[in-house]
Parts: sequence; structure tokens; C-alpha cells
Amino acid sequence: MAEVKFCGLTRSVDAAEAVRLGAAFAGVIFAGGPRLLDPTRASEVLSPTVGSGTRRVGVFGAQGVDEVLAIARAAALEVVQLSYGESREHRVGLRAAFDGRVWAVKHVSDVRDVEAAADWYGDGIDAIVLDAAVPGQLGGTGVALDWTAVAPAVARLRRRGRVVLAGGLRPENVATALRTVPADIVDVSSGVESAPGIKDPERMRAFAETVRAHEVQ
Repeated sequence: MAEVKFCGLTRSVDAAEAVRLGAAFAGVIFAGGPRLLDPTRASEVLSPTVGSGTRRVGVFGAQGVDEVLAIARAAALEVVQLSYGESREHRVGLRAAFDGRVWAVKHVSDVRDVEAAADWYGDGIDAIVLDAAVPGQLGGTGVALDWTAVAPAVARLRRRGRVVLAGGLRPENVATALRTVPADIVDVSSGVESAPGIKDPERMRAFAETVRAHEVQ
């Protein structure tokens, strides 16, 4: 069964719901956009996850390694997710300095982008996040990948390491996505929202239950 990550959280009530639903990961955004938090607010939002087993993820943009580390410490993050995963300096620098997990985002336009990410595991990356490439946007766009087109390349990628599937997922399509592109983790943000950063508990529940009912091959 794939693990669930609820991302773009801006309210502690939504983090508490993520915990109640058994999500493996709860994410907050430091990369800009309408869901942007500062470290103090991020700690408050993620407070329901403490001691729960739901790991705290911070999504970063163009911040340097030292800034990422400072924010990670302040917000007690267990995973840092690099939206500019294409920077090898970023990947290697964070992996050497951060005690938790490091994920790197690959923005995908076509199958060649998936194939190009395979070497990132050699930099010690714990997981590669596959998201749709949208000009000028780092994520949270609601745009889905062409799952059928990238499926064979993703299957090969999973032989190297863990894969997080993001981009346009919602309760109505996550089962189809997982049947087409098996992944280790599914990452949802706008697909369970009533407004940017405001999660709908019924959609969160529907998403988690749909994933739980699907066995990844």
C-alpha cells in the first residue's frame, strides 16, 4: 500500500486530521505561494504530529543549504523536500548536513525527465518526487502528469529508490494513478482543498481511504 502525504498544510486542525487518517507525512511550504509559512507558524501547524508517527516535511524553493538547515531545525522537520531538485549542489549539500530524509523534486514534461532523475539516488537522495512541469510554478498547481506515458520509466526508477507521485492527485483519480504508475508515496495538496491551504476533511478522508484500498504492485 502506498503511503500518503498531505502537503500545503496551513492549519493545525488539518495536520491533526492527517494524523487521524494515518498519513505517513504532513507537509508545509517554505517555497512561496499561497500556502507559505514561516518556521514559527509551521511548528504550530505541525504540532499535532509530535509523537504520532506522521513525519514532518518542509518543502523548499531556492533557499541555500544553510537556510534550509536553519528552518528545518526551527520547525523540527524530519524530511526536507527540494523543489529545485535539479541542483546537484543542493542535493549533495543537504544530504551531507541533514540528519533526516532528503527528497528531491523532478518536474516532468515527458519521459526523458523521469529517466534523467535516476542518477539522483547516487547523491544519497531518499526519494524522488515526480511532479508536473508548469512554467513558473514549483508545485500545488493541480496539474497531473501523463501517467500512461511515464509509467515504464517510473517502474525503472523505482528499482533504484523510492518514488513520490505528485501533481493533480485527488480522491477521484488517485486509484487510477496508482494502477497506472505504482508509487511508494502519493502526495496531495490542492486536490483535497476547499481553498488554497484550507483542507476539506471529507476529501482528505476519501483520499486516504482510496489509497488504503489500493495495493501497489
